[in-house]
Amino acid sequence: MSFKQIESKKISEIVREQIEEMIKRGDVQPGEKLDSVVHLSEQFQVSRSAVREALSALRAVGIVTIKQGEGTFVNNYDFSGVLDPMKPERIISKKEMLELFEIRKIMEVGAAELAAKKRTEEHLLRMENALQDMLHASGEDNVGEASDVAFHLAIAEASENNLMLDMMNQLSDTLRKTMFESRRVWLFSEKQTLERLYKEHEHIYTAIKGKVADQARKAMLTHLTNVEQTLIKGLES
Repeated sequence: MSFKQIESKKISEIVREQIEEMIKRGDVQPGEKLDSVVHLSEQFQVSRSAVREALSALRAVGIVTIKQGEGTFVNNYDFSGVLDPMKPERIISKKEMLELFEIRKIMEVGAAELAAKKRTEEHLLRMENALQDMLHASGEDNVGEASDVAFHLAIAEASENNLMLDMMNQLSDTLRKTMFESRRVWLFSEKQTLERLYKEHEHIYTAIKGKVADQARKAMLTHLTNVEQTLIKGLES
């Protein structure tokens, strides 16, 4: 009898689960602030990037809110209806996928342009941290969707438009699901690699860092169009 090898969980997933359990137990109440990334990394004895990815995953499903310059705060969240965002019943339809990309092109292309004009060094650091986490995406067990969400939310923050950021946060759960699927399709496509996907994000970052608004806008539009096309091909195959 043969057995399938059991894959170990990522460190960031374990950290996410432990923080989630802390919140479920009531160790941290809604509205209260979590310990800093540095403190949490020391507490769990893991890297800061693992903690940041765990917090990004929690933010993506609405369990916490990360406020620039203030910290991470626990939301009033109903855990009774929580489903694994990677389960099939959580995958949105092709029509919804197309509509999502229409919205993303309207919002995020403009956000990238604004970010190039308004970004601060702190905003750039958040983008850099997300890019570094993307580099650690190793394949099927870690396609880097949490870091991808974190990168795009960091751009929304850099736009200095609170309504834009609120709207992106409201979409973050759906973004995480589609980013997981698109990255999985991208990874297993014969002509695509996660390295190429990383480069697209890097081009966006470089334009924003250089305060070249037009290039930032074009780089974001190119990125979203490429991801959309790759994902749609994957769904049709």
